Amino acid sequence: MHKNQLVFFPLLSVLLLTLAGCIGGTTSPSQFYMLEPISDLEHKEPVGAAKIPVIILASVRIPHYVDRPQIIIATSKNAYQLSELNRWAEALDYNISRVLAQNLTLLVPAEVGFSNTSTTVEQANFRVSVNILEFHADPQGQANLTAQWSITRGDSVLENRHVSYRAPASTSDYRIIVEALNECLSRLSRDLAVELKSNLQ
Repeated sequence: MHKNQLVFFPLLSVLLLTLAGCIGGTTSPSQFYMLEPISDLEHKEPVGAAKIPVIILASVRIPHYVDRPQIIIATSKNAYQLSELNRWAEALDYNISRVLAQNLTLLVPAEVGFSNTSTTVEQANFRVSVNILEFHADPQGQANLTAQWSITRGDSVLENRHVSYRAPASTSDYRIIVEALNECLSRLSRDLAVELKSNLQ
């Protein structure tokens, strides 16, 4: 047998075994998650005859480390892991902005618009800005949301707060992690709504 043939057959066997493994193996499908607003079944604020306030959600910023499709968790001090198989179903900053707007619409209640919509700043009773600093599950299986937010009316700053929320989550179950982060966002929404209502009086 020719020397080249002796080399060729073992290589061919390896390639065939590799191909068989690729065909026979299965890859887990990606899972996609979204944050959801508070249900009107969870909270129903009676609406009187008075005109409801107009709120402009001026900006919602998220840190760059979570501004990606993959969900991020902390694995130890200074160490983070992103999951290719567990992803946000839409851009996270848009998802958070939309949920906050829906929550405030229900909780205040109010007409909530964005600074790039037809609702102008002149029409608004309040402007709300939210800067999220942390949004992940930690190595102890706790969801963390840390944020700075402000409420302004015209040129006056009415409230300016630094807040942190924690909720029991998981270190590996991404469905539970997302639900816990969602709970933190709901608590932020409720606290914002309380401050907005107190400034209406």
